[in-house]
Amino acid sequence: MGESKNNKKHHVSLRLNILFLAVFLLFSALILRLGLVQIVNGEEYEEELKHVSNQTALIDAPRGIFTDRYGYPVVENSLELSVTYTNPGNQSGGDMIEIAEEVAKFITVDTENLRDRDKREYYYTKLEPQERRALIEDIEYSDEDETTEYQRMIDAISDEMIANYSEEEEQVIAIFSHMLRGTNGSPQRIKQGLTDEEAPKLAEHLDRLPNINIQRDSVREYVYGDTLKNIYGRVGSIQTESVDDYLARGYMRSDLVGNSFLEKQYEDVLRGQKAEVVRTNTREGSGPMEQLIEETPGSRGNDLVLSIDMEYQQILDDIVERQVLQNQGIFVQDASSYAVVMDPKTGDILAMSGFQKERGEEGFSNPAGVFQYAFEPGSVIKGASVLAGLNEGVITPSTVIHDRPLEFSGGITKRSFSRNIGHVALREAMAQSSNVYMFEIALRMADYNYSNGANIFGQSKANEVLEEVRYYFHQFGLGTETGIDLPSETTGISRDGVAESGLLLDFMIGQYDTYTTLQLAQYVSTIANDGVRMRPRLVTEIVEANPNGDGDGAVVRANTPEVLNTLDMSQSDIAAVQDSFRAVITHPRGTGREISNSLNIAAKTGTAQTAIYEDGRQVAKTNNLSIVGYAPYDDPEISFAVMTPHATVVQRGTSKISEKIAADLTEAYYDLQDERNGPEEVDSVVEEVDLFDEQ
Repeated sequence: MGESKNNKKHHVSLRLNILFLAVFLLFSALILRLGLVQIVNGEEYEEELKHVSNQTALIDAPRGIFTDRYGYPVVENSLELSVTYTNPGNQSGGDMIEIAEEVAKFITVDTENLRDRDKREYYYTKLEPQERRALIEDIEYSDEDETTEYQRMIDAISDEMIANYSEEEEQVIAIFSHMLRGTNGSPQRIKQGLTDEEAPKLAEHLDRLPNINIQRDSVREYVYGDTLKNIYGRVGSIQTESVDDYLARGYMRSDLVGNSFLEKQYEDVLRGQKAEVVRTNTREGSGPMEQLIEETPGSRGNDLVLSIDMEYQQILDDIVERQVLQNQGIFVQDASSYAVVMDPKTGDILAMSGFQKERGEEGFSNPAGVFQYAFEPGSVIKGASVLAGLNEGVITPSTVIHDRPLEFSGGITKRSFSRNIGHVALREAMAQSSNVYMFEIALRMADYNYSNGANIFGQSKANEVLEEVRYYFHQFGLGTETGIDLPSETTGISRDGVAESGLLLDFMIGQYDTYTTLQLAQYVSTIANDGVRMRPRLVTEIVEANPNGDGDGAVVRANTPEVLNTLDMSQSDIAAVQDSFRAVITHPRGTGREISNSLNIAAKTGTAQTAIYEDGRQVAKTNNLSIVGYAPYDDPEISFAVMTPHATVVQRGTSKISEKIAADLTEAYYDLQDERNGPEEVDSVVEEVDLFDEQ
């Protein structure tokens, strides 16, 4: 039995030895084969790999165009030539500078926005390795300093070292800086918009300018000149603070993007699909290099259909500019006025205009002031104050209030603008713009019974009422975002409470918080639309670019009219305010009585007593002149707001510049319903793209 066990162990040991031998032989063969591949045939295989190379380039596609509500193109693409550099990935900085020096012989680039950083990188690249190290050899850095050696060397280059570059050298530096911004394998623009002289000269020498090419490019063309140009927005290099966001979304550092307003708001849809060009170079042995080029065509970005009526927009611009220029004498310093017209039922912005003229300077269009500048508006907001009082139950449309000066202790007097109006109910109070009527609403909401010479209620109660009234104001869009499809909207100033109780009364008549002209237009639109607040919109549809270039493309997305909220107020109260707005025009003492009844306008005028300050010191008292309204009164098609800030102070009455603008824009709207001729043709404006625009 013992012998049997020994035989069994012997057989097991023999099998293991055979297995180990087999494994050893297999590993030996594998090692031998790897050695054969790496040592004997390695160079051959490596040489074969070098014979095949691929390079992929992405070529920008034109952006989508803009059309107005009637199909007139307002922003198009103008074709031009650009010079580009495509970094192959293995080109040294010194070689790039040599190329830049050659390119500078044939083109001129803008150096106005050349950065010191660009000059330092150029200076660094020109240095020998030992000269670079010498920059920091005497500087001690702590162990916690994580700055890279390259960054330390760049930082060590002093202002004196880069101070005396000639204009010719700065040209080279600018070209070199653009080359550095590129991504390996993709064209980086050096200059967009080659001149008729530059393009042929450069083309003749491309054979000795490695990786430099001329390509077709596009730039924005504004068909109707400067009209609404700043609302359309700018296209330029990616802003420094947005680089990471764009890279995460698949953009390249060298891409041009929308940097403001509509171009920025709708970047994702305006951006086209880039064309892809793949170059495959193949060479067998020592034979000739063969190149295969495969191109995947790109496509233009989607188009925007705007709510703007360009024909009406041109007319409104003319109206506002004419009135400002004709009334320059009423302004204390700079002259300006802003107006916006919208459809109260859909929120469509039909036209928006702003005109500014500084003393001694040419005037200029600035429609963005409609939603970026906020002012104390005066009495135009009294519709919101009244509706707050009606909803709180402190007044009814038939409530009669005695309009006379209110005198409080401490010598504080609050009164209507120019005279004692007497006993008035809502309709007459709105028509004659009674301040005291609005003061009484606040007093009643504070449970305060006025008596001559008494102390006004305390600050705590004033702030409580202020927040209650602001709750109603926000329902109209006053003091909050309107929701317009644009970035950079200003909401105005809503101060944190009141420092003294009397300021609550000022708030009730529009002389405390500030609002934009667009907020005022949304507010009056909500009244015109029976208490339904619509989101203002500039883009009604996003449509697919038609590849054939004719006809309308398919609708990609429709920006349908959007209800933001409905007033927390009764229809009967809203109707009472609508009727009181009509009385502003029709009442014998209405503040808007000079506007023709035939225009069928309902409106509210406003005058806010303000001032101009310099270095914290008041230098002049002024008036903000405003009007809001809608027409036709019985079935509103348009609503409008006009703001004319910092006019001179007058003792009785006021300049009618805002009312004149309102009357003219309404009459012009009616005229267009009878006859249309299309927008007036003007010289188009081609945008100049600043490739240093990311700063």
